[in-house]
Amino acid sequence: MASSSPPSHPVLRHVAMLPFMAKGHAMPLLHLAHVLLRRGLATAITFLATPRDAPFICAGAPTGASVVELPFPSSATGPQSMDELPSAASVTGLLDVVSTAAALRPAFAAALAGMDPRPDLLVHDGFLSWPKDAADELGVPRLVSMGMSAFATWVPMAVMVQKPHARVGGSPSEPFELDGLPGLRLTKADLNPPFDEPEPAGPHWEFILECSGAMGTSRGTILNSFHELESLYIDSWNRAMPIKMWPVGPLCLAGEPDRTLEADIAGWLESRLAMNRPVLYVAFGSQAELSRAQVEEIAAGLDRSGLDFIWVVRSRWLDHEDDQFENRFGDRGKVVRSFINQLGVLGHKAIKGFFSHCGWNSVMESISMGVPILAYPMAAEQKLNSKFVVDVLQVGIRVWPSETEDGGAGHGSELLVSSEDVSTLSRELILGEGGKRAAARMTELAASARAAVEEGGSSFESLELMVREVCEIGCADEKE
Repeated sequence: MASSSPPSHPVLRHVAMLPFMAKGHAMPLLHLAHVLLRRGLATAITFLATPRDAPFICAGAPTGASVVELPFPSSATGPQSMDELPSAASVTGLLDVVSTAAALRPAFAAALAGMDPRPDLLVHDGFLSWPKDAADELGVPRLVSMGMSAFATWVPMAVMVQKPHARVGGSPSEPFELDGLPGLRLTKADLNPPFDEPEPAGPHWEFILECSGAMGTSRGTILNSFHELESLYIDSWNRAMPIKMWPVGPLCLAGEPDRTLEADIAGWLESRLAMNRPVLYVAFGSQAELSRAQVEEIAAGLDRSGLDFIWVVRSRWLDHEDDQFENRFGDRGKVVRSFINQLGVLGHKAIKGFFSHCGWNSVMESISMGVPILAYPMAAEQKLNSKFVVDVLQVGIRVWPSETEDGGAGHGSELLVSSEDVSTLSRELILGEGGKRAAARMTELAASARAAVEEGGSSFESLELMVREVCEIGCADEKE
């Protein structure tokens, strides 16, 4: 006879999730939804998404999760998704999407109020501050997903408090240190704007302050990482801040996502493995837009390296020359222009290195699969992620841009990673002693990552404690 006793762990009756309008921000929440339902920590989950983003959410959501569309009012202008921007590296573009998203406030408030049963938790992206008002009015506890590492969250905060970079003047390369973070030497070049300025100001800074204010009144922040990887920064945050940071990752492992590869890609990788030819995986995220000059430098460098590689290329410059570009490398290089299952690629035994922009999702997937990184940060907090990967964890090699003439009329010059550096450092990562040391360290971290999400692991326990705390808060509020 089946037991009807209640579960020994806390259970959330209904969780609402509101991602930001970017695939990289939505993916951790999709993974979180999978693990909450699979472990029985939530009974029901509802995603709220715009009509443009809803198909991606529906495709990745777990069976049983619901998706409610939030339509923009006809009066809304501006980009409705990061996918609409010509370059995600533009802070102005990001702020435009954030501003447009604010038009969803009435639809979101109505959808949240109309949910049955009433959610006992709202998880929303940290780039969206306005969900706070509707949730507070309904008495729905909130957790915030920042989509960043603890390192890239804590370090800028410590920099803003201590202002050590005020002592180096305008020098981008003069090192400074932070109290409480022994051995870490930073430069202004390691910091993304506006944190590279001791007294930041302007729309970007105002946006950060607004987001920080909304996060500060939440029940905590969800961290897609694990304690063993970032204990110093997690513990520093939890000692200093009124809201708790909950490390529950790597969510790409905890959610047990599909790692199936398309037959063409799987067959090519298998052929490399059979020939004992190590493969470099090259991908710079779903938002990066490389210039034509940079695409050419990377292509020439990969060609010169003599390595086998699989390259996910996203560039508007190649729209009219696909065949020529894709065929220039012969069988040694495979060019992919469509979506690829990145975790599946990184988990293949033929892959021995990852040439990456160091977005946090990519870093966590690389660590989870034990693949060392050639770091080429481009935007947002990626420079800090690269610093963490290369200097702190010592699981990668940094490739630096050098000033190179663009050659375009009126465009002057731009900072490019040279083909020579791409060739030399790719070979060092795959074949050199530095790469071998990084790979050995990465193997250790991959084992720690798997242990963290397994039963009894640090992230496994942290997720249950997070849910328990939210449930207890809900019970206390009901009694009041």
